[in-house]
Amino acid sequence: MNIIFVTAQFPYPPRSGITMRVYQLLRQLARRHNVTLLSYAEPTHKDAVTELREQVPVVVTERRLPSGVAKRADQLRSLASMTPFTSREAYSQELQRTLDELCVTTSCDVVHIEGMVLGGLSVPRGVRVILDEPDVAYEVYQRMCESERSLIRRVYNRWEYERVRRFEQQLWKRVDACVVTSDRDAPTVESIAPHIVTGVVPNAVDLEYFSPSWGHSTEPNSVVFNGTLGYRPNVDAAFHLVDDIWPRVLDRCPDAKLTIVGRASDADRRSLTRPGVFVTGEVPDIRPYLQSAALVAVPVRMGGGTRLKVVEGLAMGKAMVSTSLGCEGLAVRDGDHLLIGDGPDEFAARILECFANPELRDRLGSSGRRLTEEEYSWDLAGERLDAVYERMVGVRGERSNAVLAGAEAPR
Repeated sequence: MNIIFVTAQFPYPPRSGITMRVYQLLRQLARRHNVTLLSYAEPTHKDAVTELREQVPVVVTERRLPSGVAKRADQLRSLASMTPFTSREAYSQELQRTLDELCVTTSCDVVHIEGMVLGGLSVPRGVRVILDEPDVAYEVYQRMCESERSLIRRVYNRWEYERVRRFEQQLWKRVDACVVTSDRDAPTVESIAPHIVTGVVPNAVDLEYFSPSWGHSTEPNSVVFNGTLGYRPNVDAAFHLVDDIWPRVLDRCPDAKLTIVGRASDADRRSLTRPGVFVTGEVPDIRPYLQSAALVAVPVRMGGGTRLKVVEGLAMGKAMVSTSLGCEGLAVRDGDHLLIGDGPDEFAARILECFANPELRDRLGSSGRRLTEEEYSWDLAGERLDAVYERMVGVRGERSNAVLAGAEAPR
């Protein structure tokens, strides 16, 4: 098939969960079909665009996003619209014109849309549309409403939740197929859009790149948390770990060390740095930090879908402590592949349990690695995605997807 893969974030080099998923699924599709990537890119992406073009055809358009006060002003202005802020931000007339041209020049069969944020785009009649949902977006906003400490953020997220829910559910009804990351999310889509093809393509891991170093020495009583701190659920998880959980660990284990790895603002880095807590910022390779830590912590309280940080840690054979939400959607069992702790006291207790029991850490690490080998390789994800494509094109009848969101383009 001739496929146009559209994403709002340029996926190379893959430095976050969403860009890793896009990049790996793009590679898998390119092995089987004729794929053209359409994405926003900034001048700083020039070399990355050149490198990725060695793997797949790439067409880019430029977008300048406001930041700071200007972004907050845009968010306030967006409250007068029924289109979610994230979708307004992701839409541009230039991206739409480029997509229109590519649909003609590539004789496009399928447009692959990465995330509901691009639901304002339109495609010609007869071109099928598949939507990849890394998470159910409105569920993420609902959870942020429940967990946010800031009253202003809670109020804003509540309003955005209502808009995203309406927008996202309309979008499901108007695409030909929808891919989700877990069996947990599939029934949600099917209950709203039972007539479309739905498939599960979990987040996965490069099993050769993220491989265990059995026998590698680890630093006693050390914990690593990794995640891009430009993503609100990761910011909340990092501060929850530092403010609520880590003091309880230090009470019982004063020499414990916590390392937070990932791109972060200067303000967040300063706020998170405490005695026994080290914030590295972005690093070129996460593996040395995972290898040297006694265990990986995933204290996530917001978000949806499944988390790459979990499958990457499991693939490296690391013991892990996670909240129930942090590991949801994955085929893990408490006590077999990782330990689950909900609430600061329980989470801290599970960390201390791992510190005191090297045999437990080894057992969890071994079973976690086996699980990723059986269920979470990108090759298997590619097979699952291709099966969704085959089911979608096998559905008889031609449907119109003239406007994905069922409304005018975002304004």
